[in-house]
Amino acid sequence: MIPSFTNADNRANLIHREIKRRITELVYKPGDKLSEVRIAEELGCGRSPVRTAFTRLQSEGWIEISPQSGTFVRGLTDVEITEILEARMLLEAHLAGRAATRMSEAKMAHFRRAFAGFGKRISAERMDDYLELDLQFHLAIYEAAGNKVLSNVLLNLVDKVRWIRTASKSSPTRVNSAFTEIGQVLDALEARNEKAASTAMRAHIENTMDFRRLRKPAKERPAPTAPPQKLGQSLERRGRG
Repeated sequence: MIPSFTNADNRANLIHREIKRRITELVYKPGDKLSEVRIAEELGCGRSPVRTAFTRLQSEGWIEISPQSGTFVRGLTDVEITEILEARMLLEAHLAGRAATRMSEAKMAHFRRAFAGFGKRISAERMDDYLELDLQFHLAIYEAAGNKVLSNVLLNLVDKVRWIRTASKSSPTRVNSAFTEIGQVLDALEARNEKAASTAMRAHIENTMDFRRLRKPAKERPAPTAPPQKLGQSLERRGRG
């Protein structure tokens, strides 16, 4: 439930953020129909801020609104996934190179300790913890690189990258490979080797780009009919015809 004491703007932002969180964590899956009334009831708010959130989410590419059939979560197409990962690869490779000459020793030491923790999380198959630590590592590189324009572009992609990762259900084999790749990036950062850091980051993201199997094109999405029975339960789906 959204706190009642928040002002209208903050309330609208919180509602937008909560619906987007549910989408990125696959509480609402591609093709699911979203009920304005049900979400308003779940969040303890009026329909107006939910409607405002829907409009914003549509402009961001998370949902589709049709006057005839309703509001549906949209998946990312193969082309969109590839474009997002290509943009991330090009920009992060550049920022990793910049970070190699700019990241503080304290930040380096922090991520060396965090990196040691990656291994424990992988061995315990705590994938959520691993993905969160990996995200924080990338965010630290954005910050250390010292280019706010490029960092903001990447920050705008963070939620969609998170969605791709959640949908991908990375195998332990891929996570172990990613662990090794991140170690290579960190080694290059510690060596203050701009070219090696850029190359290692590019290779790391290139190796995450086999996501074409994850999403069907938008035109193939089924259209469900029923709202969720409870929070976290996926929506019933309409027949595909």
